[in-house]
Amino acid sequence: MKLLFLGTGGAVPRIDRRMPAVYLEDWEGHRILLDAGEGAQYSLLENGISPASLDFVAVTHEHEDHILGLPGLLSTAKMMGKEITVLAPRRLSSYLSKSGVRVASEIADRRLKISCIEMCHTTETCGWLLEWDVGFKLDLSKVTGFPKQALTKLIKGEPVEVNGRLILPEEVADPGHRRFRRLLYTGDTAPCPRAWSSVGWVDVLIHEATFADDVEPARAHEEGHSTVNDAVEAARALNASILILTHISARYDDLEKHRRAASYNFVVIPEDGDWVFVRF
Repeated sequence: MKLLFLGTGGAVPRIDRRMPAVYLEDWEGHRILLDAGEGAQYSLLENGISPASLDFVAVTHEHEDHILGLPGLLSTAKMMGKEITVLAPRRLSSYLSKSGVRVASEIADRRLKISCIEMCHTTETCGWLLEWDVGFKLDLSKVTGFPKQALTKLIKGEPVEVNGRLILPEEVADPGHRRFRRLLYTGDTAPCPRAWSSVGWVDVLIHEATFADDVEPARAHEEGHSTVNDAVEAARALNASILILTHISARYDDLEKHRRAASYNFVVIPEDGDWVFVRF
């Protein structure tokens, strides 16, 4: 999976840190934009990605730093013959729909499901949970002699009949293999234990880290935002293999304070234009 961080800033732009936008391309060929901050289409074009190549844009909430790039991007794609589906929270979806935008509350497409997880911000906010069904990895010692067609169905999660007996995928699966792969993009949020409980676990967590460790957590939370430590605690709660921090306040000239505060097994703090490659 390829992630391109087009904009890693917060509400106030910097010359080196644009408004929130993350491009995601998976192994199934899906192209998704997570949030569409101001200038998102220009950032895509600078990286050789056509706005019309996007399948979906998933917007977390209605605050301007997350949506001002959406109208221009959708207009460009439409002129190029592509109508992009936008995922958004309910109130924003209603407004976009009345404006003629094709909207959806969730997506289930080619082994990928995208669904809204309600976050803890100052307005209605969807964290977007992306879940891929990668099928079952079979324990070869349990499927010796099975027809190839039966193996294919079992890998896809379908039961099969072999020698008059119904075989369920779970019976012959490698017990150490996970059928699903998960990524959660929080958008803006204060600490949100109810969201972590509803999700359970993820492989990759892209969490906002508006503030480092130089701001009182209570102040950050009142504003509906998180510190680096809050993001680390979320990653621990979700047992994330990879934690990626973004949405950095313009008060920081560099990422040193964030790096010092990010005490987790595997943390990435990208800058604008950075690619992150994830192998599941």
